[in-house]
Amino acid sequence: MRSGILLAVALLPALASPSAGALGTDVVTTTSTTTTVPPCPGGDADCDDGDACTLDTCAGSDGCRHEPLGVDAVRSAIDRALAGDVCAGESLPPIVPALAQRARTLIDRAAAETNPARASRLVRTAIQRLRRSARRAAAAGAHDRISGGCAGGLGAALGTAAARAGCLLPETVSAAPFACLAGRGPLVTLRGTRSTEYSNRSLAPGTRIDARAATFLASSSSHYPISLDGGSDICLAGGTVRGQYDRSLDWATMHDMNNAGAAFASPTTVDGIRVDDVTDGLRPRGIGPFTIRNAWLSYIRDDCVEDDHLEGGVIEDSLFDGCYVAISERPSASIGGDGRGQLVVVRRSLLRLEPMPGPRNGSRSELGNGEFFKWSDGATDLALYDNVFMAEKVSQGGPDTMGIPAPLAGCARNVVVWLGPGSYPAPLPACFRVTRDRAVWDAAVAGWKRRHPDVGR
Repeated sequence: MRSGILLAVALLPALASPSAGALGTDVVTTTSTTTTVPPCPGGDADCDDGDACTLDTCAGSDGCRHEPLGVDAVRSAIDRALAGDVCAGESLPPIVPALAQRARTLIDRAAAETNPARASRLVRTAIQRLRRSARRAAAAGAHDRISGGCAGGLGAALGTAAARAGCLLPETVSAAPFACLAGRGPLVTLRGTRSTEYSNRSLAPGTRIDARAATFLASSSSHYPISLDGGSDICLAGGTVRGQYDRSLDWATMHDMNNAGAAFASPTTVDGIRVDDVTDGLRPRGIGPFTIRNAWLSYIRDDCVEDDHLEGGVIEDSLFDGCYVAISERPSASIGGDGRGQLVVVRRSLLRLEPMPGPRNGSRSELGNGEFFKWSDGATDLALYDNVFMAEKVSQGGPDTMGIPAPLAGCARNVVVWLGPGSYPAPLPACFRVTRDRAVWDAAVAGWKRRHPDVGR
């Protein structure tokens, strides 16, 4: 048998973080070798690239290093979850640690496996066990068998372990649009123009939905053009959702319709979707984590991403070109929940607030917008890397709502394009810089569209 190094060699090609392509001198292209950046005065924290699949360290005068994670990092993450420090003194349902321990055993078997295909299968099964363990922990928290802090913290630890295990799979390397179709689960192909909802609440684990040739018309008779639930690791690739709503409707009218471009209630990757003119763009509404990448959203009348179920997840390389609110984590009393201990990462994305007709608490003749982050005390942790934000008006909620939720779990190289009067209306962390140059946003959008020619127009 070969050593545990085999898995990393067989399954982990060198990773690279694509450049945001829009931040001028602030952009750093990250590779698995030393990068050409200035020395990192803040140590390893200055080198965090927001990529779960790299170990980020400061190499002194040589700058930052971003090394691919290997099998030992996966073992360590599972061991930390099994230690259960966040649940000290509480009695876990036996199935929760049992599933995590089975995942640990599967990772050990994968590390010793000489056949890369069999090693990949073992890793995928380990990921499924970790996610099942996290779901059982969440259910125990929902039924008050363990505390919310225990359920949230343990879920986050298991989610981290599953994400690290995913780094061992060859397909994890590709972030090109529709890459999730490379999976091996059942394939559903959707084509043509649909005026009725596509709803499937019993998807098998790993199901791939190829919607690249499909257009979905959102209307008062089709509030959720795409609605998904079922097993984990669902892939929704492509699809164009076009709202048929009067674009002059006010915020309250759109909000009361309670619609969304796509809603999904199990761990799902939404890859390369196009959504325009709906109340909420994308709505995770069950058990995470979720992944949103290569998505283009525009004229979203409320939340571009409504994460009011407080799921952890990743939003990457996406264009939100016209949101009333960019990301919401403010659940209603009927939803409740506690996202603390889970993490939402936003990286290499473009997010613009668009003044829209009849804003909340405004007149019908007025144009107004909300904030970038509509947050609550129970919201997830947040990390922001290499993003461009743009706003031209203060939120209807006032200047204080234009800030960034604190404390951040990680943050680097973000830009705000502010086109309103005076200085930016709220304090920003040191990982942000502000410019009044509209060309920064325009160049970033043009670059994104150039790099995503296959995402619906």
